[in-house]
Amino acid sequence: METESKGGVLERMIARWSGLNESRVLLESYLLCSLLPVVFFTLPSWSEVGNGRIYRDGVVDYSMGLIAILFAPILETLFIFAPILELCRVLKARPLWVVLCFALFFECIHTQRDFLGHLALYPTMISMTMLYLAMRKKSFLHAVLFTAVVHEVYNFTVVMGNANTYDRFFH
Repeated sequence: METESKGGVLERMIARWSGLNESRVLLESYLLCSLLPVVFFTLPSWSEVGNGRIYRDGVVDYSMGLIAILFAPILETLFIFAPILELCRVLKARPLWVVLCFALFFECIHTQRDFLGHLALYPTMISMTMLYLAMRKKSFLHAVLFTAVVHEVYNFTVVMGNANTYDRFFH
């Protein structure tokens, strides 16, 4: 019983996701990792447009958005998530510490954010790490594919949902 109480929430969520059907896991993990970024970044970006603070013309480089949506999640999953989390698996590291430490590491390599951005997005990284560990109980392929897909859909949401992505606004 005492073992269960240590890190219980994360470990129970990993166990729960590993037993759910795949579409439910995709939906839950996407919603969990997207909630805070949408609330703290996407929605406020549109309120700035609505109250007249942002009017731009031709400032956006769409290629960066495409790279963030299409390529970065696949490369990050294959070259960052998989090697490190597989090593932790071989070493039989405790899932609680793997999730917390890897999520912190992964968030810190995203240097384009300020301190508050890191704090707001740390739960997103926790969610993606938990997803990898949960799906790894099914197979390595499940872990890689699910993490990459959720990461891509998440990136699509935050890039395309953000008002700063668009060249022109209706004014």
